[in-house]
Amino acid sequence: MQPTRYTTWRPTWRLHLAHAFLAAMVTLFSIAMTWPLSSITVLFEVAGGLALALCSRFPWPGAVLGAAVTWASIVMLIEVPFSPGIIPWLCTAILVARGFSRMPAYSLVVFSLVIVIADVQWGGASTSWFSLLQVSLLAGGGAITLAELIRSPRDQAERSLHTYRESMERQRLLVVTELHDTVVRDLTHAVMTAEQARLAHPADTALAPELDAMTTAVRAAVEQMRHALRAMSDIRGGERLDIEATSAPRPLEAVIADAAAILGQRGARLEVEGLELLGIPMIPPGVRLQLLRVLGELVSNMSKYTAPQGRARLVIESDGRSLEAMASNDVSLPGQAGDVWAGALGSGVPAWGAFSSGLGLEGARRRVEALGGSLSVSQGEGRWTTIFSVPLQPMSPVPTD
Repeated sequence: MQPTRYTTWRPTWRLHLAHAFLAAMVTLFSIAMTWPLSSITVLFEVAGGLALALCSRFPWPGAVLGAAVTWASIVMLIEVPFSPGIIPWLCTAILVARGFSRMPAYSLVVFSLVIVIADVQWGGASTSWFSLLQVSLLAGGGAITLAELIRSPRDQAERSLHTYRESMERQRLLVVTELHDTVVRDLTHAVMTAEQARLAHPADTALAPELDAMTTAVRAAVEQMRHALRAMSDIRGGERLDIEATSAPRPLEAVIADAAAILGQRGARLEVEGLELLGIPMIPPGVRLQLLRVLGELVSNMSKYTAPQGRARLVIESDGRSLEAMASNDVSLPGQAGDVWAGALGSGVPAWGAFSSGLGLEGARRRVEALGGSLSVSQGEGRWTTIFSVPLQPMSPVPTD
């Protein structure tokens, strides 16, 4: 029932009036060609003009009505007037110009031609089907050709709008991931450092209120930021990030060192293997940048969610065709000693939910999938494990003499 399939163009009332005027002219021309004529012939000619006028506002209902008028006139009249015979062609032109599917639109023309030629051939009409076809091709074919010329720039404008929206959606997702990987992560790290300082100096009555006030304000800022990021990350079509359009991440060595220090204060330990593989020449700079982002997120998660006295492990491997990484850490189950750490942070929930928004792993998944890889997360028997794999494109060998 929509007057057009385009979002970049809408018909105006002036265009509807122009089509109504065209319908009136076609009807008057048809009456003049068949004068004097019977009342039923006038009825079909007027009905054809009304179908064309209706097609401007409601394209498909008007086109179907025009085809029905053509079929009824052939059944009930010996000679088909000009108006019912040409209306399916003009309705097809409107459908094509409005962006509707070509196949059902052109089927109206085929239907009209088949029944008109069949009527001329076997219905006893005096007009030859060849002369009738010439008239249809001259008037209707010209209208359809004009419609195709109009459709081309409208299709191009529609594709440009679609490309622009996809680009803006990628940028929106990029902003969400960048803010989470930088601002939210650093603020969360500041809160955890402040809580560590408060726990390390429980007897300092002057320091504790200051740290409490700071952590309360930072927690509120983090929650507000995460609320905004959740609203922004409402993905509607599975769009992937533009993997080259990010700033340089924090050095992974520094992230690992900070995580090891935080875990050491809780009696936990961090083991890292295969970090040197990130420097192999088969990893393009843009891919390496995204891998550092993903690994930094996984290490930060382990520093936040590893249970006291637990173990966290990061293993990186590569066979030259792909790079795989596994990050696993012990987590405290509800009711176990690990809840003491969560309570110390003032959250009152298990440690793995103290600072979790779910955006970090989702952003890491999007980055890995943008590189053509896959990421999976599993939890069982008090251990959280994240595994991802990214394909690598080997560099072309350098020719030798």
